[in-house]
Amino acid sequence: MKQILLSLLVIVFYVACTGTDDKKIDSTLIDSALAAKNKGGREMDSVQTILIGTFEGILPCADCQGIKTELALYQDAANSENNNYTLKETYLGNQTGDTSFSSTGKWDILRGIKGDPNAVVYFLNYDEPEESRYFLKKSEDSILMLDKEQQIISSSLNYGLVRRK
Repeated sequence: MKQILLSLLVIVFYVACTGTDDKKIDSTLIDSALAAKNKGGREMDSVQTILIGTFEGILPCADCQGIKTELALYQDAANSENNNYTLKETYLGNQTGDTSFSSTGKWDILRGIKGDPNAVVYFLNYDEPEESRYFLKKSEDSILMLDKEQQIISSSLNYGLVRRK
């Protein structure tokens, strides 16, 4: 927890101390979600919410058979601060049977991870640092859960989710 707060303070301090005049902006800053997501030739109506994608898969679990995860990302075409998500996580095969939890919140986009300054990262709960989660966009059809420091989890286990068709 202290590491996350320290990281956030360093970023805030860096942003406060640097101007944006002709300097390259740090890749960890939040980009406009609209600019990053308005690709692929889709026309967006400024008064509607658009489903960017629903991603699903089974993530590792320490004390169950896996966590069936369904993440839906919605974009508000008029105001990127209103981008929201729904997340349903079902803990499979635990002692009390399958247990589901649903949550909602805001999301935005970060640019860059260690080793790839151009990477697109979906940043869930940016307004609640203790609840933040990160997913790296691997392709149009897959995302990868990152750790709390926005780094790829070094494991042979599958932390990927794929787009529901």
